[in-house]
Amino acid sequence: MKVAVLSYPMLFQSRGGLSMKVKRTVTALREVGHDAKLFDSTCEYLRDYDLVHVFAGYNGNHRIIEQAKRDGLPVVLSTIMNPPFTAAEGRRARVLNRIVGKFTGYKLVTSYWQIHTSVALADQLVVLGSGEQRMLTEGFEADPAKVNIVHNGIGHEFFTADPKEFLERYPQVRQPFLLHTGLIGDVKNQLGLARSMAGSGVQVVMAGYAGDDVKDYLRACLAEPDVVYLGELNHGSMVASACAASAMIAIPSRHEGMPNSILEGLAADRPVVLTNNHVMDLLLPTDVAVEVAPDDHAAIRRAVDGFLQSPPPAGRARSVVEKMSWVAVARHLSKVYEKAVTANARETAAAE
Repeated sequence: MKVAVLSYPMLFQSRGGLSMKVKRTVTALREVGHDAKLFDSTCEYLRDYDLVHVFAGYNGNHRIIEQAKRDGLPVVLSTIMNPPFTAAEGRRARVLNRIVGKFTGYKLVTSYWQIHTSVALADQLVVLGSGEQRMLTEGFEADPAKVNIVHNGIGHEFFTADPKEFLERYPQVRQPFLLHTGLIGDVKNQLGLARSMAGSGVQVVMAGYAGDDVKDYLRACLAEPDVVYLGELNHGSMVASACAASAMIAIPSRHEGMPNSILEGLAADRPVVLTNNHVMDLLLPTDVAVEVAPDDHAAIRRAVDGFLQSPPPAGRARSVVEKMSWVAVARHLSKVYEKAVTANARETAAAE
């Protein structure tokens, strides 16, 4: 199947979890036999493809889906939502959208309406867990029959990670250390982690892109004791090596979709401390993973101290995610694509 994969234009201007996921998905789809590629709107036409897979229903992506449906194509939407979003918030958002529409002659729409339109038009929806599924059905009025749960995959390099590459490249890092990977800023809550660990003598090593808009935030992080910032690491063997060299991965974010860095840390056989505000459907055992509220510094410190004092045995953390390959994700998506093709054909026949 010839698959056009798209998202919003600025996605690939920074190395975040979603941009990595999109690229890994394309590669995996090709490995299982699909002719998948990142669509270039400057020189290609959607109608030359068999199916369109859009990541995120916001930032104008509803226009992509509208065009694909005009061209008669089946559309799969990976919604990429951040919790929480309740039925009551959905009702308020719909009222607000009507108010904005009336005041502007419906020349302006809200971000909520972009997502609502994308969800309504897509033939099949892909979510990361039951929490995101509830958000769609309750908050965005999605048809439950269209929703498919497909977890993220993990790169093979994390399952075979060797700490040597990282430790040789960054001799200033002192073991044992905590690793936090992700965009620098309040959402990922690096400062909360640093303050939780103040006075422990354990280094907090941060890796991730920091734009000009977060300079003050980064400066506040570095003002805390034993904080090391390495800049942005290329995703792949170096990040995997960093995970393997760490004592644990600790990312108590404000909110997450499916926290890729947490899963990658487990694949590198390290315990993890993560936010309790995510949409991941996996039940991670407490001997390798502890969920914490992002502002509960005492709970973060207790979780970290627990793993420092009593780490899981070798192989235990890795065993939790050993079947989560990107090829497995691609095979699951193939089944979703088949459902989308069937639904689109049924819709086309009904319209004739």
